[in-house]
Amino acid sequence: MDEPMSFRARPREQIVALRRADDRQRRAMASGWAGYWIDMVDVYLPVVALAPAIAYFQPASVSADLASVLFIGTFAATMLGRPIGALLFGHLADRLGRRRLTLMSVAGFSTCTAAIGLLPGYAAWGALAPALLVGLRFVNGIFLGGEYSAGTPLAFEHCPPRARGLLGGLLLGAYTLAYVFISLVVLAVLALAPAGGPASPYVQWGWRIPFLLGAGLGFALLLLRARVPESDVWQQTPKIDRPLRALAHGTLRRDLTQVLLLMTGLWLMSGSVVSVMPRLLLTQYDTSPVAVTWALLAANVVLFLTVVAVGMASQVIGRRQVLLGGAVVAVVLGLPVYAVVANARIGVASAFALVAVVHVLVVGAWGAASSYCNERFPTAVRSSGFGIGYSLSVVLPSLSAFYLAGLGRVMPFEYTQLVLLAVGAALLAAGATRGPETYSVDLAELEVRRDARRPALAVQRDASASPLSRT
Repeated sequence: MDEPMSFRARPREQIVALRRADDRQRRAMASGWAGYWIDMVDVYLPVVALAPAIAYFQPASVSADLASVLFIGTFAATMLGRPIGALLFGHLADRLGRRRLTLMSVAGFSTCTAAIGLLPGYAAWGALAPALLVGLRFVNGIFLGGEYSAGTPLAFEHCPPRARGLLGGLLLGAYTLAYVFISLVVLAVLALAPAGGPASPYVQWGWRIPFLLGAGLGFALLLLRARVPESDVWQQTPKIDRPLRALAHGTLRRDLTQVLLLMTGLWLMSGSVVSVMPRLLLTQYDTSPVAVTWALLAANVVLFLTVVAVGMASQVIGRRQVLLGGAVVAVVLGLPVYAVVANARIGVASAFALVAVVHVLVVGAWGAASSYCNERFPTAVRSSGFGIGYSLSVVLPSLSAFYLAGLGRVMPFEYTQLVLLAVGAALLAAGATRGPETYSVDLAELEVRRDARRPALAVQRDASASPLSRT
């Protein structure tokens, strides 16, 4: 007997459902995708665009250790700001509306990025220049945390239910295309303004071009978001005075803990690949940075196709099954392929090809993550729950450098990432096992119910028990 009132849909049916969306839905989904893409472009700016020009913000006699601290601090400041933004903007988006808060967050991070692109260097402003760089990146992270905490739920609440798997895959695929985009931009600028010493063209002015371009994209997104209507689902849902307090009690607390466990595993797994593969290829295979960049570009194109396919598969077999399968695949297949690359006993061409394979096997499970996290929380707390689950879960994985340093004392350093990969897969599997299946929930019917005996809140879980109003 077929499952009653299911949103299960084959890939072709998902595409058809997306095509049949009305103009309001399309604008919301397009702006959600663009917001996540620009968000990730902004995340990659200090890693890809500023790395060759970090000397612009340093004294001429800086030590290698201090230079490394500034570079890591510039990236870490954004990651530390994101959970704060998720807490603040997620709460306000649940209380005041998704649309209003996403406009504020986009305007905020675009302004910060433009300000960074106009900053004077150490030679002009001394220690104030790197301090402002790190400070602006921190504030930037707060606004970025607010962008997806409001913008992504807005997109899903406008999305036809049978297309949510496809939308989730496309949203997470935006992260891979952001890397491709910013890498191509930096390669083009480097061709016009080569990098070298502190007086080289790229260090003096070339690095500003990607930052100002990123700010321009943000302001263009602001114009697009201004044409997106507020979510009908949010407007018709009774509001809660304190969404964050609601998430700290009863069933919602267990749900949030489960999502944090799952997302911590995903971040730890992907970090073991994304943050290490460039260094591994450079040090183990003695190849050029340009060759590594092109190899990673190709890997991310393949990964984009993979996460979209994974997202669509989750609408057929379920989000939970896909996430559990991702944990198993990462360990059974991804881990040994990763070990082969780290062993450095294969040719450069083979290593480049296997890097793409590792990205697909380890990071591909992300295709179901965005859909799953939005479906785990009722409308009254969805922005808060999704934002916190997505952002706060990155804190422990962001400290992986310390874990690797400790592991490096007891095992060869090039294999230490395999431990983090295995731990991340275990956390992902544990989180997916503890949670329910979600692909058939009706976001309009998933509601918060007050328990008269205490301020805790319970969530309607049985998606098949509620009438499904849309197909």
